[in-house]
Amino acid sequence: MNQNVLRRFFLSIAIVLAMTAIAIAQQASGSIEGLVRDSTGAVLAGADVAVINTETGAVRMFVTNESGFYKVPSLPVGKYTVRVTVQGFAPKDLTNVILQVGSVAEVNVDLEVGNAGGETVVVTAEAPLVETTRTYVATTVDERSIKDLPVNGRNFLEFALLTPGVSSDPRGGDISFGGLRGTNNSLQIDGSDNNNTFFGQSLGRTGSGRAPYQFSKDAVKEFQVNTNTYAAEYGRAGGAVINAVTKSGANQYHGGAFIFLRDRSLNAEEPFAKANRRPKARNRFYQFGGIASGPIKKDKAYFFFNYDGQR
Repeated sequence: MNQNVLRRFFLSIAIVLAMTAIAIAQQASGSIEGLVRDSTGAVLAGADVAVINTETGAVRMFVTNESGFYKVPSLPVGKYTVRVTVQGFAPKDLTNVILQVGSVAEVNVDLEVGNAGGETVVVTAEAPLVETTRTYVATTVDERSIKDLPVNGRNFLEFALLTPGVSSDPRGGDISFGGLRGTNNSLQIDGSDNNNTFFGQSLGRTGSGRAPYQFSKDAVKEFQVNTNTYAAEYGRAGGAVINAVTKSGANQYHGGAFIFLRDRSLNAEEPFAKANRRPKARNRFYQFGGIASGPIKKDKAYFFFNYDGQR
């Protein structure tokens, strides 16, 4: 009897954890879907579809249904190649399929009659101007923008100010969406809640005697700001949902380091202070760190390390 109770208990825990993992994956990933057709527009059932992450080499395999439709959910953000093979048709690769956080990339594939073992047709995918499946208003800040655009203090949340209708909230130093207080926002990191339960603000916010901390912008791959009628998986927020995805390692080694410093020995003297023979104000700030990433075992396991210190 006790064994049955324990078995049911652990089974319930496993189900809850599995459902949580699915919910997190939906928020911190994207999907690729589409139709596989022949040159006449007729759908092809039973086509083999391989979705390959060009950074890590990870492969997801699917087969089209009777309507020629396929959908590959819960994919990490990044760049992909979609490879389609069907008996009696020339195989086809669609490269440079870019998947952003929370997005659904529609990739339709038209095959030509030919030898399945013959030469593969390679086509570079074009990004759609409008994501037709999206029913909410969202702005995505990609990895290149995070890397190239300057930001004071290297706080990646400052990039949310690029979103229309967003401003700094002078009442508490938070980010205000549509004039609402910062406590109405929600920050998600890799699909997990990153908010202070008591204050209702993002964890690590400075002020009120709380210890500040933040993810380094070097560790953030991209993030999405949802400001209106966002999907059902996002809750609690009346202002906006900031959904950030962190980086991971890949098949190539990468690394870098940085240092920013502010010291009174490097500053010019303030004219009035000099006239009154007052010493320079003590103004010293150092921010330094670095990143390192790469494969532990190619196409299998990876590492990513980031450090961001302040003095």
